[in-house]
Amino acid sequence: MLPIKKIYIDSKFKSNDSISNSNFKITLPQSITFGSNSVFYIDEVAIPHSWWTIEDFNSKLYLSIFVSANGRDQHIIELNKQIYNGSTLATEISSKLLSIGYPSTVTYNASKQTIIISIDDYDFKFLTDDELREVNWTGESYDKNNLQSANGVIKNTERTSVIHNAGNPFVSYIDLQPIRNVYIKSPNLGNYNTLGARGESDIIKKVPVTSDFNQMIFNNSIVSNDFLDCSRQTLRTLEFILTDSAGHEIPFHGSYVSFSIIFDQMDKDI
Repeated sequence: MLPIKKIYIDSKFKSNDSISNSNFKITLPQSITFGSNSVFYIDEVAIPHSWWTIEDFNSKLYLSIFVSANGRDQHIIELNKQIYNGSTLATEISSKLLSIGYPSTVTYNASKQTIIISIDDYDFKFLTDDELREVNWTGESYDKNNLQSANGVIKNTERTSVIHNAGNPFVSYIDLQPIRNVYIKSPNLGNYNTLGARGESDIIKKVPVTSDFNQMIFNNSIVSNDFLDCSRQTLRTLEFILTDSAGHEIPFHGSYVSFSIIFDQMDKDI
């Protein structure tokens, strides 16, 4: 027999030692122990699409400007954290370039969803994430293990970057939806029988982002084999972390997430 059939989770009722609505704990009123062949499903997911285009984890562009044959002026451009469309992103980048002393031409092509960037009188390039982990950088220091790079937004994602100028501007598709899937993880629910794209073993649900900003993402589908094992587990405090594919905790800006945990018992002969 199952000790309980269903648990409703809502981050509004997280414990006082929780970090945020994307990294929280739920304390049950009593300990619950499951027997052999016990499994669970995550269902009735409701997640607010409340994160911005640019957040802490993707706010920086690393710019190298060739001011002479052997000299480079290197800057970290910090984009304002907010929601952008193509035009406002182009305006933001142009404003940031001007603020460090480099007038530029930055435009947005709506028909192709591309951004076009050139800096007056200078060759330049935006360093890729791979380059940033290896390059001899002379500008403001940064953490090579936490780049907070906006390269994913401007799709500067090749192994190495290309030098651009007025005759050969930077032209790239822009991705204004930085989070495509929400991964619900738990370090203490389940017996670690999943494998994520980065080798994680604590993912209990992947939720595709199917709604635009300021709307709710609902996920109610369960297929017959979409269960995870929780045999012989004792639960009292449940821990949950919601991240993107890169492992960044998702900033919900005070909005709550909710879902249900449905428990079942499998036929031991199946």
